[in-house]
Amino acid sequence: MKKILVLGSSGQLGEALKKYLVQWSEVKFLSRNEVDFENVKSSEKIIKNFKPNFIINAAAYTNVDDAENSQDKAYLINAHAVGKLSELANSYDVVFIHYSTDYVFDGKKNAPYTETDTPNPLSIYGKSKLEGELLIKKNCSKFFIIRTSGVISNNNDNFLSKIKILSKSKKDLSVIDDQITSLNYSEFISKGTSKMLEKLENNLENEKRWGTYHMSGKKLGSWFDFACYAQKKIKIFDPTSALASSMISPIKSKDFNQKARRPHYSFLSSNKLEKEFDIKLPNWEKSISQVIK
Repeated sequence: MKKILVLGSSGQLGEALKKYLVQWSEVKFLSRNEVDFENVKSSEKIIKNFKPNFIINAAAYTNVDDAENSQDKAYLINAHAVGKLSELANSYDVVFIHYSTDYVFDGKKNAPYTETDTPNPLSIYGKSKLEGELLIKKNCSKFFIIRTSGVISNNNDNFLSKIKILSKSKKDLSVIDDQITSLNYSEFISKGTSKMLEKLENNLENEKRWGTYHMSGKKLGSWFDFACYAQKKIKIFDPTSALASSMISPIKSKDFNQKARRPHYSFLSSNKLEKEFDIKLPNWEKSISQVIK
């Protein structure tokens, strides 16, 4: 059984990976509080002692708007630290698995983005994530970059949790309806990652499918669509909640106060993932239904 080192274990994906990697006999989960990922000596010591076959990097700076005023921090976590980790992985012949984002694209395509489309991020967050991708490709020969979008979970740092909290102080909610993407439940992504590992484990020495993959459900929607469906579900399961009685109205991006620019269209095609690994993620309605039940 192969050994796995998971970095960023306290985030949405890190927490979900704990559930789906229990089948592996040797898995080490480390949060940012336990190890300084930006410190090369600290990271190398862990890799040298644990001797993992896989490193899964679930650590990231994900606050899209705050990144506009915290460029150095965003690049440190999303790019520079990733570059150092991928270099170490390559030195110790470890497979490096890293999560990235749909925000590496500018949205001008208006059709599902594939792995061969040229990135052109609009925000500091997107630019820092793309820089991380480029460093992985430069430093590491055995890697998987997994791009996903709209990660949601049962914790308090995602789209669903934010609108639920906001509804407690605001009766009327304005939600953007001209940014098209998809929501993905953290456990669906983690389950997909676990399936990849299972398919890689048996013949890792001869593996040739390295590269970038999109991992997302097959149905697109807007943030307004997601909010309306979430309200529909919450009226069933928690009818006395503030969100159940909120007035949700659509608003255009230009009229909504966001520091960071977002792509108007960033839906990811996951056909390559399905073809190479036979992995399909459920659509965003099922993702929302896993959080609100």
